[in-house]
Formats: sequence, structure tokens, C-alpha cells
Amino acid sequence: MSRRARRIRGMVLWNYISSTAAIFLVFMLMIVMFGFDLEDDIFDYQVEQALDKLTNEQWPPATASGTVESLEMQYYVGLSAMPDWLRDEIEPTWRNRSFEIFAEQRGHFHAHVRTLENGEPLYILFNARPFVRSTPQIMGYLVIVGSLAGLVLLISLFFLLRMTHRVSAPLEGMAKSLSVGKEAPSRLAVPASAPAELHALAQAIEDRDERISRLLEREREFNRDASHELRTPLAVAYGALEVLEEGGIQNNAMGRLKTAVKDMQLLTEGILWLGRDPARAQGCDLAAVCQQCIKSYAHLVGDRNVVVRLEQHGAANMPVPEAVAQVMIGNILRNAMSYTDEGEVVLQVRDGAVTVTDTGAGYGYVDADKEGFGVGLTLVTRLCHHFGLTFHVSAQSSGGSKAELTWSNIMPV
Repeated sequence: MSRRARRIRGMVLWNYISSTAAIFLVFMLMIVMFGFDLEDDIFDYQVEQALDKLTNEQWPPATASGTVESLEMQYYVGLSAMPDWLRDEIEPTWRNRSFEIFAEQRGHFHAHVRTLENGEPLYILFNARPFVRSTPQIMGYLVIVGSLAGLVLLISLFFLLRMTHRVSAPLEGMAKSLSVGKEAPSRLAVPASAPAELHALAQAIEDRDERISRLLEREREFNRDASHELRTPLAVAYGALEVLEEGGIQNNAMGRLKTAVKDMQLLTEGILWLGRDPARAQGCDLAAVCQQCIKSYAHLVGDRNVVVRLEQHGAANMPVPEAVAQVMIGNILRNAMSYTDEGEVVLQVRDGAVTVTDTGAGYGYVDADKEGFGVGLTLVTRLCHHFGLTFHVSAQSSGGSKAELTWSNIMPV
């Protein structure tokens, strides 16, 4: 996400205030334009009425120019009767029309020209500047309207905040509840005043959480049942192999068979722990587990020029049961030994971590016809997630692979 996500309440308020401000500005602009336009229409009407009165009642005038009594209007018969500054503002071709003259300091004139029977133009002008009242009136009106709009905005914001709170507060509560990892039916308590859509959303989340919980419980039950069913025959098989060894049957095939059965026992134990509460687990001696794994899988080296060694940097405790630790480290070590044709495999043990490095092909660079990890690394990943450990495997730039298990919750043995 390139920018910070916005909250519902903020988005609603921002859009409401922005749209209200835009509508208010457009409304005020319309009022100003209407006020000035109305004022001009009134002045033009007064000029035309004065011109009608002059031509009907006082015609012919005694002089070529003079003052009309109504609102102190000035008339001129022909352009020659006008002062020079005024004559320059008028087009001689204008006939029977209204127009305006902006004469800077002299005034703002509303004017009308009418052609007399003898063909001469009669001009009548009204200086509207002394009578202009629209600007202060409009400003006062804008203040009143703005104050009323502000009051309406505050009232509407109050109700809008209440409405958005009824929507956002339950959503925030739902998000907070879902983040703690408890079961949804006991935590998504939506207020009765919340919208119906939020109640439907909460119910859908609770139903989905319940279905997921049932699926997880069925998976845990299957893991427990399957592991329990496998433990007994594996224990019998391992015991039978020990009896055969005691009877004098000892060879490489017997050793590999015993190791395979032991691996199956550890694998079963690891799967069984996926259905148990990890808080009930007891830690184990990490160095001892690594030594046991090296001993158990030494036969995988065969006649290859590969050295497997352990580097211990102080005492270390791994916060998982010993059987689980053997499954994790055993799978990683077996994978490293299987894909290293020459060089060494090194287990480094330190407080809070164990690292397995090799000089093999490198993780991700194994030929497709040779690659195949079974459930090994997948099981390691799931066990790490279950017990709160971190697992990372990658290819090294110098060649080979590096797999690392790390944790922070050190538990007593």
C-alpha cells in the first residue's frame, strides 16, 4: 500500500465537508451574480422610464443638454452636446439601446440612446455609483447566510459523527477482537444500535470462524488418532529389531531398518504434537539432540567424502520436546547430507538458534529428477509454526545451503 489507509469516519467527514463547502461557494457566487444583475436591471429600467417621461412630457427640451428631475439623470441631444470625456466613451453608431459607461472617478453610468423623429440621437445617463447599495447588502447577506450555513454544518456534523460512530466503532471493535486470536462467537459483540449490515457481517465471521475451528479440531483429532494408531505397531517393530540384534543378527541392512523405524516413530511423535497444546511442552538439550541426529544418520554419507561435525557455542536449550527437536533437526540434517556429494555438513548450536550449513548443490538448485523432500521440510515448517519458532532455508552465495531455526522463548529442560 503506497499511502496510509484512511478510516471510514475520516473519509465520510472529509467528503461531507468538501461537498458542503463546494455547494456553499457555488450558492454564494450565484447570490452575488444575481444581486448585481438585479441592480443593473433596476437601473436600466429607471433610465428607460426617465427617457419615456422626457420625450412624452418635456419635449422639446429648452436646451440640448440638461438634468432630468428623476434620480438626477442627465440627457444629451446628439453627441455634440456632450463633454469630451463622455463623447469618447460612446459609439456614434449606437441606436435605441441600453449601455453602461465606466468612467473611473467620474462614476458608473447606466445609459440609453433613442433615435428621435428628426434622426438625432437622444442620450440619457444615470450615475448609479452614489446609489449602489448591493455590495454592502450582499456582503451582509453573505455573512448571515454563512453564519446560518455554519450552524447547519455543525448540527449536521453532530448527527453525522453519531452515525459514523455507530458504524466505525463496531468495526474497530471487531478488528481488535479478531486480532487477539480468540474464538469469534465470544468476542464479536456488536451493539444493538449498529446497522443491520454489521450484524450480518459479524454473524458471517462467527459462522466462518466456527467452521474453521471445526475443521482444525477434526485435523487435530485425526493427527492424534492416526499417531496413536501408528505408535503401537512401530514400537512393536522396533522392539522386534532390538531382539533380533540381541540374537546376533547385526548388519547394515538391519541398522538401516532400525533407523527407518526410529524415524517413523519420531515422525509419528512430531505429527502427534501438532494436535497438542504447545504450552505443555518441555524443552530439551539442543547439543545432545544434534549429536544423536548425527549418529542416527551417519550411514547416509556412505563412501562419499563428506564430513559431518558439530560446533557448539555455549549451552543451548530448545523450547520443544526432544522428539520434536529430533524431527526438526533430523529432517534438516538428512536433507543436507543427502544433497552433499563432497565437503562438509556443519551444525552450529548457540543460544536461541541452530544452523545447518552444507557444501552441496544448494537449496533451489537441485536437479528436478533428484529433488524431493517428502514431508520433511513441510513438517519442519508446520512444527515451527506450532511451537512459535522461525525456520529459514536458502542457498548460499559461496555454494551449498543454509537452514536455520531460531526462537526467543527459551524454556527450562
